[in-house]
Amino acid sequence: MKVFVVLLYVVGVLSQGLNLDKFRQHDYRLILERANILRYDKEYMNYAKIIPFKCNRTDVALNATLNFKINVGSDLVVMLQAYRFASNEYRLFPMRMQDKFCNFLKANVAGTQRLLNCGNFGGCLLASNTNITLCNFIPDGSKFPPLIPSGSYKMDLHALYSNNELYVIEAYVKIVRPEVK
Repeated sequence: MKVFVVLLYVVGVLSQGLNLDKFRQHDYRLILERANILRYDKEYMNYAKIIPFKCNRTDVALNATLNFKINVGSDLVVMLQAYRFASNEYRLFPMRMQDKFCNFLKANVAGTQRLLNCGNFGGCLLASNTNITLCNFIPDGSKFPPLIPSGSYKMDLHALYSNNELYVIEAYVKIVRPEVK
């Protein structure tokens, strides 16, 4: 049964042709548990920090500060890889998305346009030696792909520039569905 659900999910995502504007779902609720920066390349970045905090009883929000040594411009590529918690460890899950950050922002994948609401982040152009602050970001679960099975997930978000890994953010989320009575 679980294999069928995973195959159905893979076929569903692939049949959309990865048109990121089509990601809409109201089947499950995504709960962000925590996030942190695993590593960042000090050759390309001065500073990278992410701080999760409880903004109300149910939601965890993120504040972040980034400072690039290089002028990334609009060439930042983001790759998201998901891992599902099974058999007491996080195992590779067949959900991987990679595109330019500007395309994710334009398509509002996972509610990325909320990054513009607070802080000094002005959009796609990422300049060098400028502190970029993001505040009170809560991912929008309705903008995630549909048909993801319930459970705990780890999502690694790799930021790449000219095939160099700038930083890696690790986020832990939970997918829950309402109970049917």
